[in-house]
Amino acid sequence: MQKIPVTRDGKRGSEVIIIDSSSVVKIDKIRDREIIIHTKDQHYYLDFSFDNLEEWLFEDGFRLLDSANIVNMNHVADYDPKKGIVYLGASDSKHPKTASAARIHKEHIENVTQLLRTADPSYADHNPLHHDELFARIISETRNDQFLRSYATIRAMNERKRAEEKIAHMAYHDSLTHLPNRLYFDDRLKACLDEASRHGGRLAILFFDLDRFKVINDTLGHHIGDQLLVGLAHRLQSYVNNHDVAARFGGDEFMVLLSGNAHMREAAQFAETIKLLLKEPFLIEDHELFVTASIGISLYPDDGTDAETLLKNADNAMYRSKEKGGNSYHYYHPDMNKRSLHKLNLEIHLRKALERGEFRLLYQPLVDLKTGTIRGMESLVRWQHPEWGMISPAEFIPLAEETGLIVPMGNWILKQACLQNKAWLEQGYDPLCVSVNISAIQFHQPQFVSVIEETLQESGLDPGLLCLEITEGVAMNSGPHVMETMDKLKSLGVRISIDDFGTGYSSLSYLKRFRVHTLKIDQSFIRDVTSDEDNAAIVTALIAMSRQLKITSLAEGVETREQLEFLLAQGCDEIQGYVFRKPVSAQEFEEMIRQNKQLFLTK
Repeated sequence: MQKIPVTRDGKRGSEVIIIDSSSVVKIDKIRDREIIIHTKDQHYYLDFSFDNLEEWLFEDGFRLLDSANIVNMNHVADYDPKKGIVYLGASDSKHPKTASAARIHKEHIENVTQLLRTADPSYADHNPLHHDELFARIISETRNDQFLRSYATIRAMNERKRAEEKIAHMAYHDSLTHLPNRLYFDDRLKACLDEASRHGGRLAILFFDLDRFKVINDTLGHHIGDQLLVGLAHRLQSYVNNHDVAARFGGDEFMVLLSGNAHMREAAQFAETIKLLLKEPFLIEDHELFVTASIGISLYPDDGTDAETLLKNADNAMYRSKEKGGNSYHYYHPDMNKRSLHKLNLEIHLRKALERGEFRLLYQPLVDLKTGTIRGMESLVRWQHPEWGMISPAEFIPLAEETGLIVPMGNWILKQACLQNKAWLEQGYDPLCVSVNISAIQFHQPQFVSVIEETLQESGLDPGLLCLEITEGVAMNSGPHVMETMDKLKSLGVRISIDDFGTGYSSLSYLKRFRVHTLKIDQSFIRDVTSDEDNAAIVTALIAMSRQLKITSLAEGVETREQLEFLLAQGCDEIQGYVFRKPVSAQEFEEMIRQNKQLFLTK
């Protein structure tokens, strides 16, 4: 609201009085620089340029009425076009406050009214497109310079208001999904917490992220991942009512605030809703993507009384869902803080493990089912912590991928495996091919091929005795980077194995395109191959397909003689699993090849 300096008599040297623009109803021009300011009860004088008044007071509702009148539109109660009178208050009062306008200016007043109504979101007539068309028509038809200046002022002020609204929107909304962002969510949460505290209300916070979203980004590209997030946001908005808030926390993480005295039941219902909206696939370019979510729930006041604690606890609950395999929701429990602290400590120690030499490589034999002899080995990393003992790869590998530590760790595994294989060759043992797992993050490093070249040169290992195990999610991406990397690897002469086949996108075209050497049938199919007809059919088909494509079929996770006999009967080429030997140290593996250990086969 503007403060207007005026005098009572308009004479120089008179006492200056400050009045609020809200108390002014109209402004009249008497002479060039003699302006009268009217309130409902008084009038004052202002020494100011009449031409600049409307723009100065525009945001307070003042509009040019005709060549000598500026009216505060907030006080306009009625307009009589026949008499050319604007009523600034009730028209039926004894002495109504009015502003005179010649009948010839009726159209101007109506133009001003339409421009204001179509630009203001609070009016039912609000329509930005119609406003732009209306403005263009009015400008083309108007010949009065003063009116043109008035319209231009309206236009300029509306554009400024639009820009300010856009800036405000950008400050509180995510630029990709256009959902509210964390800043908006925090403000809304704090306001709801204050309200709930005063009236004894309840709130629920749901924190969730997408399971395996990183795989989509790493294999199909960030542009596909971004479109998936936009599609999810669109679905999510359709489920959130006006009282609640769905926001993007960052990356693939989202938050939902359920107010309105939300209890555990309402939170569970919304968690089921999230699972439901993800049930249908996302169709993006040529891809049909299915995703699930890990969801965590915290409740006010049970799990915290401030925004930071509630968000942290919902986050901890979400990670509990992820630990349980995803596609589920969990409520916060105090024990989760202990797990969160353990994960933080694990990350701290993981960062130091490589330089402290705490990693160990084990080797599991790959057995040729035609001869029963060892034809190669897979190198598997283990973490021997000096205080905690042996830590499972299932615990530290996902953490290494999440933190980026998988790259230096993977390079170390690659180098040690190549050096060990070369050492066995130099000791006179028969050539064996060592397999090394390559993570998606490692594969997409710009210097990945250079690392392979340098490792082979440093170790002196023949490229044909190194097999890189790449997940099918990486292999099926037909992007230029993947194609180029695969071509360079083939030119080096290293072997390529597709790991965990059947658990991801299951596209078959890349098997032929990349000319891979080995297809590893995932252990989830092998586990029930003798008791589940569907699994048996899948494994049989994969073995037959590999044979037709002249690709080696390798079944992993073979643990029983029954599984082995089934694979033998179907003509599988190689196996890996406890039925022959668990992963062992380099010394134990060397003892096996020294003794020419073989698998007893019956057909």
